Amino acid sequence: MTAVRNPTLSMRAFALQQTRTLLRRLAYQVSRASRPGDPRVVDDLRAAAGRFNRCLRLFGQFLPAGKSKKVHRELKEVLDLAAAVRDCDMALELLREARIPGGSNGSKLFVTLSREREEAETWLRACVRRLGRRSFSQKWRAGLRL
Repeated sequence: MTAVRNPTLSMRAFALQQTRTLLRRLAYQVSRASRPGDPRVVDDLRAAAGRFNRCLRLFGQFLPAGKSKKVHRELKEVLDLAAAVRDCDMALELLREARIPGGSNGSKLFVTLSREREEAETWLRACVRRLGRRSFSQKWRAGLRL
């Protein structure tokens, strides 16, 4: 006779393992985004935060409800700020494709979007630095019982 597995227990173990993995990846991207550098870092952060957010929603039944909602709220700020940077990047890319000149003698729209992007990135970097100083991944791991 074969052993009967408890599918709920296996699913719970899988959910917790996936959540741990995605939190670890998010922590890595937060660390990268806290330093100036490659603009692709913002997109990597946005992707990691989005995956972790979807993981929390998908596996919410296996996580402490109150803490899961708190993490969602804190993560929303990162997602919103990263989206603002990404929106500016996309608009600037469209202007480049349309061959709108940039730089100091470029269009006002290009200059304005460039400034908005810099400001959005500054806010995002401040947010991720704040998260890092608060050891968010350790707190979230403990609160989510990972």
